[in-house]
Amino acid sequence: MGAAQLEAAARAALDTVYDPELDEPITDLGFVRSLTAEDGRVTVHLRLPTSFCSPNFAYLMASDSKDALGSLPGAREVTVLLDDHHDSDLINRGLAADAGYRGTFGHEAEQDLEELRGIFRRKAHTAAMERALTALLRARPELTEEQLGDVVLGDLPDTSATRALLRRRTALGLGTDPAEPALVDDDGRPHPPGEIPLRLRFARSVRISVDGNAHFCRGLLRTRYPRSAADQSARPEEFPAGGEPVRAGEPEPAGMSVPAGEPVQAGDLFQLTAPPKENVS
Repeated sequence: MGAAQLEAAARAALDTVYDPELDEPITDLGFVRSLTAEDGRVTVHLRLPTSFCSPNFAYLMASDSKDALGSLPGAREVTVLLDDHHDSDLINRGLAADAGYRGTFGHEAEQDLEELRGIFRRKAHTAAMERALTALLRARPELTEEQLGDVVLGDLPDTSATRALLRRRTALGLGTDPAEPALVDDDGRPHPPGEIPLRLRFARSVRISVDGNAHFCRGLLRTRYPRSAADQSARPEEFPAGGEPVRAGEPEPAGMSVPAGEPVQAGDLFQLTAPPKENVS
């Protein structure tokens, strides 16, 4: 496999790596700072919105990236480096030695990595379920929330929201047969009819939390690394203070001129705009 082919395959592999908390590919979020492939050696530099992002999330993202790249047929050697994080040295040494999460953090690793992954998979499933069912309610005005207990996966249209829900169910080991109920708990059990509106509202709060965190982290990354907007895939719900959507590759706002690739220092974080309020009615 040539260098160009290996680099393309490596980028495609990183598309499958999701930030555990934000439930978006790290490539869409702009967390991949650089990627090179030469003579079977793949080197990736990752970056995060702040230097103090949770170390367990950071390790999980970096470890998943190394696993995804290590499975490529043409990759003889894979190096994944996390830049500009307060635990960069520790995490990078652990990744290089394949020490694992507990081997890297020792007594500080209070929570098992797979347990942590399971928590975020359940949150991602809940959010995906709400997106798909809310879209169904909007498409079918005659359908009430109380009737969602009768909705099965086969009733959902073939949309990106439905496909995302099926992926999340697969990750949790839940059934994806068209006859399976769509609104279920973490173990795949349907809710009692009287609880359905409450359960949907809970799922909506989880989805808003996930989407809000993703929006905020994207903005933080663009503030810390002003040229990172070109590496982010645009989200239609992202709006800066001026009200116009930010699109990948657009020039940075005035007053934010910083050398490309250089992180902004803490004292320079003078403009942080909270995400717009969302109408959840």
